[in-house]
Amino acid sequence: MKEDMHVIVVGAGITGLLICQGLKKLGVRYSIFEKEVALNYRSNEWTMAIHWAMPMLKELLPAELYAKIPAVSCNPAAGIHSGLYPIIHAETGDMMIGVPFEDGLRVPRSRMRALCAEGIDVQYGRSLVDVTCNGGDNGVTATFSDGSIVCATMIVGADGSKSRLREILMGSPEKAAVTKFPIFHTNMTVCYGDEAKARYVRQRFPTSYLALSQKSYHAFQSISGMPDGPDHPETWTFHMAMAWLGENDNTMTYSERLALIKSNAKDFGEPARSAFMWLPDDTEVHKADISYWISQPWNNHQGRMTLAGDAAHPMPPYRGQGLNHCICDISHLMDHLKDVLHDRTTLSSAVAAYEAEMIPRGSEEVSASVENGLMLHDWKRVQESPVFKRGFKPMDGHSKIEANLAAAKA
Repeated sequence: MKEDMHVIVVGAGITGLLICQGLKKLGVRYSIFEKEVALNYRSNEWTMAIHWAMPMLKELLPAELYAKIPAVSCNPAAGIHSGLYPIIHAETGDMMIGVPFEDGLRVPRSRMRALCAEGIDVQYGRSLVDVTCNGGDNGVTATFSDGSIVCATMIVGADGSKSRLREILMGSPEKAAVTKFPIFHTNMTVCYGDEAKARYVRQRFPTSYLALSQKSYHAFQSISGMPDGPDHPETWTFHMAMAWLGENDNTMTYSERLALIKSNAKDFGEPARSAFMWLPDDTEVHKADISYWISQPWNNHQGRMTLAGDAAHPMPPYRGQGLNHCICDISHLMDHLKDVLHDRTTLSSAVAAYEAEMIPRGSEEVSASVENGLMLHDWKRVQESPVFKRGFKPMDGHSKIEANLAAAKA
């Protein structure tokens, strides 16, 4: 079966690239297609946390790539570590809660994507147009924007929150459409160009922190990169974000958004006040369109088509779960495909089993992340939010993830 299996992967984000790394380890032939013309083309930078899914990531990546993970992290000096993630009171700077995590780290999107792309042959500039099932059990045929046609055993959509494959599997764009999260969310990549300022804004929190304002908005800062190493703070870059409930104003310029952010930050305590008030005048303040889709069953055409990552469960980023669930999806999918390769099950049964676990988990996490996003921006309810009550752990309905991880460590 291994010699015959060929998997089409749509989307060369972290999810799609990790799927290909997993397929390579299984010895399965793959073809991966990306609509953009190059890796990280036109991509804004941001940072992401990996925590409970770290053991799964270790199994997916070749040993030589996993060994590079600490070096591509936001804070290479810290690497993979355990500790408490700080959530602080924006106006006072006092700690509100430290959310515990084990063996975790924060990574910048671009460098993590580049790492996962090592050894993967991506076919760029090719958007998925349509997929049809071949007769009998003879797989699928995918058509791409350049007119090319590719046949394979199955196709996996890792094509993000506005997934074309999800539209196909759901039967219409309307059923697959995301819901806009009602928030004005901004992202910035910042270099202060000043050693003293860079050291000051991260002296209490070496990697990142979340500041919650009693005026019901949040501010976030993370070290994003140290291009010349830890001894050259003047070159450090930071990922910054500020958000509050309300509609995005798409007509605002970078400078107008920056002025609004500084107006919000002027009453902050340290270190958040200085971190935002010191933003350079030429800072590009990007808006982020946050959306979600609550996972539900789709037609997988007898296991020949399925979804993973943001294509399966796009969620707001306010519980730090997105990348962890992407990794979890891939880990479980590879386990089920391994059973197919060893003739322990059929492809139809394997994909059905994968989706039977993944879809409810995705639905639960999307719902929790939406709830958490609303509550983090409501000062009266913030301490009742899932991140305060549950931390970064998978939600209660999927505590078996934790049990499995504990068993793996034992």
